[in-house]
Amino acid sequence: MARQNVPVTIEGLEFKCTHIDDADFGNIAAIYVILCVSSDSKTRVLDVGETGELGDRIRNHDRKDCWETHCENNNIWICVYPMPSAQFSKQDRLDVEAGIRRKYDPPCGDR
Repeated sequence: MARQNVPVTIEGLEFKCTHIDDADFGNIAAIYVILCVSSDSKTRVLDVGETGELGDRIRNHDRKDCWETHCENNNIWICVYPMPSAQFSKQDRLDVEAGIRRKYDPPCGDR
């Protein structure tokens, strides 16, 4: 299976998912969802966030240890839904993040 640009629908939005080791994002405004993929391909949401600078945020993320702790096989993926600042406000991103966080109650991060 390819490890980049795998489409996944989360809360009606189409995210593009990439294995964390292959992630190379520019500083775009986006929502991101961190997934653990088990050996039988089941996914579990580990974290959800929003940022105006995705590349910097993921490279320097303060919750990476939490992701690794909650993903035993360390098969961690990041799913991204761009929300360009020219079209969406930070509050728009926060609202989408909050909805996903409420539904999946991820173990990492708390908003």
